Amino acid sequence: PETTAGPETTAGPETTAAPETTTTAGTAEPEVIKLSFTHEKPPTHVDQTHNFPGLFEMVEQATNGKYKFEIEWFPVNTLSAPADNYDAVKSGIADCGQSSMGYNPQSFPVMQTAMQPGISPPENTSAMAWAGQTLYDKYQPEEFAGTHVLFIYACGPGWLHADYPIETVDQLKGLRIRCSGTSVGAIGLVGADPISMPMADVYEAAQKGTIDALLSPAETLEGWKHNELFGHSTLMNQLYASDFFWVAMNLDKWNSLPDDLKAAFDQVAMDAAIKAGAMWDYAHEHAIEISEGHEIHYLPEAEQAKLTEIIKPIEVEHQATLDGLGLPGQEIIADVKAIMAEANEREYEKWEP
Repeated sequence: PETTAGPETTAGPETTAAPETTTTAGTAEPEVIKLSFTHEKPPTHVDQTHNFPGLFEMVEQATNGKYKFEIEWFPVNTLSAPADNYDAVKSGIADCGQSSMGYNPQSFPVMQTAMQPGISPPENTSAMAWAGQTLYDKYQPEEFAGTHVLFIYACGPGWLHADYPIETVDQLKGLRIRCSGTSVGAIGLVGADPISMPMADVYEAAQKGTIDALLSPAETLEGWKHNELFGHSTLMNQLYASDFFWVAMNLDKWNSLPDDLKAAFDQVAMDAAIKAGAMWDYAHEHAIEISEGHEIHYLPEAEQAKLTEIIKPIEVEHQATLDGLGLPGQEIIADVKAIMAEANEREYEKWEP
């Protein structure tokens, strides 16, 4: 899964509280809610410094300051490993948490539909986040049993980074492309060689020539200094739509909260999703802006249609997977396509740190 570095900012204290706000009563002290939160990002990542704290600030504001949160943060690997974060939240090791669905691809079949190559390519991360939250709201899938989802967000879409322009599908044949998650099958279908490795190993691999190209969000140009390796990027949102990230609370902890506080969480879910998407869009756009001399390319429409046809078997296979689980595969895929089409037409507010 693409859990990229993201723009670095100054880390805050291990336990943080959002600023106090005046309650509707004017003088009443807010009720303090203490929660633990495990996630798969480093302490300096924008998710830790802005995204996750921003959720709790939104909820405080939605309750007019009636509640105040004190959060004990557990960044990557300090309480649980990224692939174990969901179980940590579900079992109550942590009250809340976050991770990529790409770490547990068999666990989230409904949500994985929008992550499959070619099914519903997003134009930007805000659109993918809106679509993810909308898909979750519609289906409330059983795959999240044992938790209450606070919001869904995303990190894509993907770009193919190389040291020369790639503007046709045939140019992909024979390339050794570093990719991950749902993209591996698509890379194979276009005749390229999928190479799996941690993002931290990509720089050296490209230097040594063991990979020819990288499929990742644009943010890695800055966050992982890939702009020092590759001079060209081609939008490949069909090969890599995005990973989804879940943010959830243990169900027993959720059920223990006051009803008005639970309502406030649900009220801000979509706003939190879109804002998180906007943060990642900022990271992608900023990475391209600071990559001096870097050239951006887009596949012509005819090439996009060709690529869609080549990777069509992935959609067929995913529908069979959903059907095999007793889910309405054809209906879910049709819904995902319709939701993403609407998401791509929407306008989203920009975000800056």
